[in-house]
Amino acid sequence: MNSIKIEKEYNFIKNDKIIYNYWEKKKYFNSLPDNRLSYVVIMPPPNITGVLHMGHILNNTIQDVLTRKARLEGFNTCWVPGLDHASIATEHKLITELKKKGISKEKIGLKIFLKLATKWKLKYSKTIIKQLKQIGCSCDWQRLKFSLDDNFSKSVNKIFITLYKDGYLYKKYGIVNWDTKTQTALSNEEIQYKMCRVKLYYIKYHIQNDNNYIIVATRRPETIFADTALCVNPTDKRYLKYINKKVIVPISSKEIPIIADNYVDKKFCSGCVKITPAHDYNDKLIAERHNLEIINLIDKNGTLNKSGLDFAGKSVKKARIKIIEFLKKKNYLLKIKEYNSQIGYSERSNTEVEQLLSSQWFLKMNLLVKKALHNIHQKDIIKLYPKKIKKKIKDWFINLKDWNISRQLWWGHRIPECCKTDKKVEVLDTWFSAWIWPIVIFNGIMNNNSNMNMNMNLHMNMNIHNNSKYNYNNNNNYNNYNNNNYNNNNYNNNNYELQYYYPITELVTGDDILFFWVIRMIIAGFFFLKKKPFKNIYFNGIVKDSNRLKMSKSLGNSPNINKIFNKYGADSVRCGILIMAPIGKDMVFNPETFLIGNKIKNKIWNAFKLILTFNITPQKNNIEINNYLFSWIKTKFYLLVKLINKLFKKYKLSKVLIIIYTFFKKDFCSLFLESTKRVNSYKLTYSFLKKISKLFRNILIIFHPFIPFMTEYIWSILKLKNNIFHNKKPLLIQKWPTEKKLNRNILNEFKIINKIILQIRKFREIYKIYKKIKILVFCNNKKYNKIKKNILILLGNLKSIKCLKQNKNYNKYYTFILDDEIYLIKRPKEIFDRKKIKHELSYYKNYLDKIILKLKNSSFLKKAPKKIINLEKQKKRYCLNKINLLKFNLTSIK
Repeated sequence: MNSIKIEKEYNFIKNDKIIYNYWEKKKYFNSLPDNRLSYVVIMPPPNITGVLHMGHILNNTIQDVLTRKARLEGFNTCWVPGLDHASIATEHKLITELKKKGISKEKIGLKIFLKLATKWKLKYSKTIIKQLKQIGCSCDWQRLKFSLDDNFSKSVNKIFITLYKDGYLYKKYGIVNWDTKTQTALSNEEIQYKMCRVKLYYIKYHIQNDNNYIIVATRRPETIFADTALCVNPTDKRYLKYINKKVIVPISSKEIPIIADNYVDKKFCSGCVKITPAHDYNDKLIAERHNLEIINLIDKNGTLNKSGLDFAGKSVKKARIKIIEFLKKKNYLLKIKEYNSQIGYSERSNTEVEQLLSSQWFLKMNLLVKKALHNIHQKDIIKLYPKKIKKKIKDWFINLKDWNISRQLWWGHRIPECCKTDKKVEVLDTWFSAWIWPIVIFNGIMNNNSNMNMNMNLHMNMNIHNNSKYNYNNNNNYNNYNNNNYNNNNYNNNNYELQYYYPITELVTGDDILFFWVIRMIIAGFFFLKKKPFKNIYFNGIVKDSNRLKMSKSLGNSPNINKIFNKYGADSVRCGILIMAPIGKDMVFNPETFLIGNKIKNKIWNAFKLILTFNITPQKNNIEINNYLFSWIKTKFYLLVKLINKLFKKYKLSKVLIIIYTFFKKDFCSLFLESTKRVNSYKLTYSFLKKISKLFRNILIIFHPFIPFMTEYIWSILKLKNNIFHNKKPLLIQKWPTEKKLNRNILNEFKIINKIILQIRKFREIYKIYKKIKILVFCNNKKYNKIKKNILILLGNLKSIKCLKQNKNYNKYYTFILDDEIYLIKRPKEIFDRKKIKHELSYYKNYLDKIILKLKNSSFLKKAPKKIINLEKQKKRYCLNKINLLKFNLTSIK
């Protein structure tokens, strides 16, 4: 072999960047339509609010694993990267930075603020892209999209205007969710509900011209100034006599009516609620039904306005404290009771959400969702993993409300001037641009020669891929792609790319943005293109910290990604995070898993170094044993390929990595390589070494999606004289191993050999005997398998194996039974424990009785599969052999 200087460990700091730059320079990640089947992945675009966290690392690692495997299978892979402008989050970050300098956005003005936002975007975009490349993401970077790019803005503008003209959008003054910290409206999906311990205040409302009073239980005593009625259930006998009478509001002394409405639950607390239409969605509905006055009390900064009388100018929380003190003093407060309640918080600012009156834009969702709902739940044409996610989607559709799409911010897509009636600066909800992401990334809105009105006006005759299914097991399906391909140019519009790449093959995301983004993209796909946007959607688990809180940029609870990369390297990080991420389940982050990644890498590296130590010899020694060993490992490998192909389809990537590593460590390294080394003393024939090299290359290929950098590096330097390892093409564009039909009998044979070796090792460990030993075998067969015998002698470090047909004095031997054959190894003299042997004999007799009883059961014999019955018969034979052995030992002891 050529002398190649190999470092003790793989140097990721030195090599990873060189390898990635090489991939990029050669444009191996780039994609253009051609005759192959496309495999398209879209990246959930990270927000430009800072660096990546561990959740991003998991999500993008999964995407890269899937993309790299598809590339190896011969698909035309197109992984589209992106970045999101994140209106609320980015603006909140910028305002916080300005506050540190004593500046407000209003003071610097819109123009300068947007310049600062653009500068922020450039800074963090660069950081995020660098981190994505650092972990090995094989994205088509020439297709990088930013959600405020010019084409994106034009597309969003066009969609908005068309929806507005066709009556799907409307502006309404009504109750909205309001974030007092970021000073903007929120959609229902942007609220996180937290179980909190809250206080319920029981307040007396005196009845006008009556000495009696009604008790109202409320969590919001500070909104008392905006009360316009008390409401009871019309069937509640306690309050029938008071309906249509009036009560006096404490503090303000205002008179308000007592009304009846079925909305009120008469079993909850006192059965009477106060109606505050300006600050509660359901109260607003009641007010509309009963023509009640609406009093706006809370300003958009979260303080009480002049309607709060002496409490005006105070924040909601401070006003609550002062009002309770006043009510106590005036004897209006009957009692305070604590209970658990779900309280809504802004997903971005972690501030308790207020419900306020505001003029906002809304999208009529019920008119858009029918097609999407039908296809998700009845046709099931989009495959969802894990399947339990369908229940969540169904519940969301049932409780669907119109989507509030306007935000009172400066950073984002501006509401088109042609649709506005005022000069206020407002932008669209970030998700309004994100919901058309799969269409816009292939320019499906602007580059379309239809007139785009909503009566199927964006419907395209996209027959490409309609009848094709992504098949992981077929390496040749890209060669069979002859109909309706890109080069035929048989289309009804000019957007070839949309026709070739759409629908997207894979979307990998967390279910935390299921309602924000995923469902809305599905709705948009069916509504605008009359076509599903995705073939498969996989929801990975959420990475949480030690307190089981979701890792996020806003909480800042993710470890420093750069430090982790510098300490462990991308390959170890990828392996570690995948191993702790079983399908669809949330996980608690543990940095020790990266050490597991290191172990996997080191094992591959050490095997690589061992293979390089093999020398070529013209002598053809041990050909029979070598061929047997190779036949066994080759069979194991191709059975592994078949299994991992199935697991990939189910997104069980954690399991795939574990079983590949288990095969590599136990079978390829510990058994095959070690056996080959011992049998041949590092000297192999050219043809046999060539076989090993080919198998090792295939192993590198199946490891590559998980460990891209080190496997590519090994591939690049694995060269022997006579070019045994030589291959000009890099690893990432090699061919995924095809499944093969193999004889499995050798697996069962070698399984017995392995068990015998383990027993020999156990014997050596017990008696501390490491020199060559003899083994006696009582054979059931006429002849003991010659290859099996020779392999055992070599691997077990034995002098010989002698086959016998008659009984021996078993008590002198270490004995074990495998495959109905009794193996004996002569052991040193020792004192036998008669009591222990009797106890073991009793156990096996009882066990045998149970097996015999089962085999005599006619019902069991009729219903049980043949495989199970044979297994019971095998157990019976084993027990009989073991009992005879124990009896003999017992009678031999004096």
